[in-house]
Amino acid sequence: MLILIGSDGKDLSSKVSMRFGHSNYFLIYNTETNSVEVYENSGHNEKHENSKSLIEKGVEAVIVGNIGPHAFETVNTPQSKVYLARKMSVNDAIEKFLKGELQQLTEPTAKKSIGHSRHNGHHHHSHND
Repeated sequence: MLILIGSDGKDLSSKVSMRFGHSNYFLIYNTETNSVEVYENSGHNEKHENSKSLIEKGVEAVIVGNIGPHAFETVNTPQSKVYLARKMSVNDAIEKFLKGELQQLTEPTAKKSIGHSRHNGHHHHSHND
């Protein structure tokens, strides 16, 4: 099983990022091989292409500290479910997930994507999804 985690750092001892779409790194943990793939979140953009392409690798669980509506829509799919893990390391979050101790999210934790107010009204969205 593949688990996608938004992380502040590049390894399992790093903290789960409190802003999934703005995570410094995305880690994909493979429960069968106990291996980790590290992806830098180069975009920090509102389109969430990075997380979308990672989900398409076959991710079944996404662990977040917080998640806004756009990112939630991207990663909460029929194949992948979203789980909440706050104030803990990536390793602890994975262990809790595997024990069934993380809460599954059915909606975003943030009502709007973090960062919209910083754009001084110059932020253009297309809402034709």
